[in-house]
Amino acid sequence: MLKQTILVVDDEELVINLLTDLLDYDFNVLSANSGEEAIQHLKNHNIAIVISDVAMPGMDGFELCGFIKRTGSLSHIPVILLTAKAELEHKIQGLHWGADVYLEKPFSPDYLKAQVISTLQNRTRVQDFLLLEKQNRDAEENNGEKGFISQLHSIVDEYIADPMLDLEFLAKHLHMSRASLYRKIKTLTPLTPYEIVEQRRLKRATDLIQKSQYKMNEVAIMSGYNSASQFTKSFKKDLVNRRCIMPAIGSDDDGS
Repeated sequence: MLKQTILVVDDEELVINLLTDLLDYDFNVLSANSGEEAIQHLKNHNIAIVISDVAMPGMDGFELCGFIKRTGSLSHIPVILLTAKAELEHKIQGLHWGADVYLEKPFSPDYLKAQVISTLQNRTRVQDFLLLEKQNRDAEENNGEKGFISQLHSIVDEYIADPMLDLEFLAKHLHMSRASLYRKIKTLTPLTPYEIVEQRRLKRATDLIQKSQYKMNEVAIMSGYNSASQFTKSFKKDLVNRRCIMPAIGSDDDGS
């Protein structure tokens, strides 16, 4: 399993060495002597957590924390601030800048390591929860889309024999505007509403023909066509579109 990377930021080499020795068995540890140097590491590496001293020349720990939390690509990174100042106002200031943990110096190395592990575990749990929520939303959305297409097909099949079955007819029965219905169908399928109706009509006609119980003009009317010739024309067009070989189908209107 790949080790996560921790960024330690402090202008004192002694502190950096202490934290590196403490953490480098379980993590990859990068170090920076200033906030500005830390930002370069953040831009170039996948940092899991930042441990920073507050009192540093130039950009201090508060400002570094604020930069991380304001930057969209970095704002998910937890920040642990270390300070020798124990006053409540400094703790409040650290929280104001968005620090996840605020520890006073001198700190227990074991306690700091426990805070790092706990913070990362909590971050992982949050990420897992958000991922699960997204998966559930996607599943619900997909189920909703499948339900809509199923409802659309059901309406088309119910009124398939009606020659007036068109976009306006469907929009009325689905309680949508024509434009909204057209956009939704084109978003969910590669077909237009007309093409969906035409496919269902041809499927109905094919099913009826296979039963060998009806004349051609009866099949046409039961499938929503005005005549057998209209059905045959649509059937031939569909075959051409599919690049299939068309079987022999009568085209007379009298059903003979």
